[in-house]
Amino acid sequence: MKKYSVIAILFLGLSARAQERVVHHQTLYWIYYQNQLNFSPKLYWQNIFDNRRFINPDAENQFIIHSHLHYKTGKWDFGGGLTVSSIYNQFPEKKSTHVATELRPTVEVNYDQPVRKISIQNRLRLDNRFLETNTQQSVLDSAFYLLRIRYRLQAKIPLLKNKDDKTILNLRVSDEIMLNSKENIFDQNRIYVTVDYMLSKNFFIEAGYIYIYQQRFARDEFFSRN
Repeated sequence: MKKYSVIAILFLGLSARAQERVVHHQTLYWIYYQNQLNFSPKLYWQNIFDNRRFINPDAENQFIIHSHLHYKTGKWDFGGGLTVSSIYNQFPEKKSTHVATELRPTVEVNYDQPVRKISIQNRLRLDNRFLETNTQQSVLDSAFYLLRIRYRLQAKIPLLKNKDDKTILNLRVSDEIMLNSKENIFDQNRIYVTVDYMLSKNFFIEAGYIYIYQQRFARDEFFSRN
């Protein structure tokens, strides 16, 4: 009887904790522009402008600029650069007037492994996050440092080729896990399903769906975002 009582107490405790967890369900749309300048077959510079907004009610969530320099050799790709993030609002119902700034020097390594026609792509990225902590000071004057480790596994699947036998339509399916160096270890998990279409030699268009499950930093609250 004692054994079953202990199991019942543990079960009730876990159930109670699960019920206490606060999950915020939100829907957003992301629009981004990416360009790439190739200096040589091995060296290129990549820039991304990423705007994220809530759908209902319509409100700005985040605007991000990524600038990375990459060196590619064989199946390996090494990159590093800087990300600047402006966080406007995490809850569209609240009218926030302050924009929080984050500076994020990053380094990453990518490994591309072909398996028949499918390309299995691995990416490990380290985000050195400097987060603004004082609304009266610049992030350069006062910041909280956090290391975030990101690993993404992605499958790139060719769907359509043109008359020159070049792939013009790809399906990408990926899962990315992010871990923090302090406070809550789990940061977030992202699941992607996207397609990209080659309109011309130098221009692609991409559309897809991302699901994000993320814990608010140092809080027992979570975002469930579509």
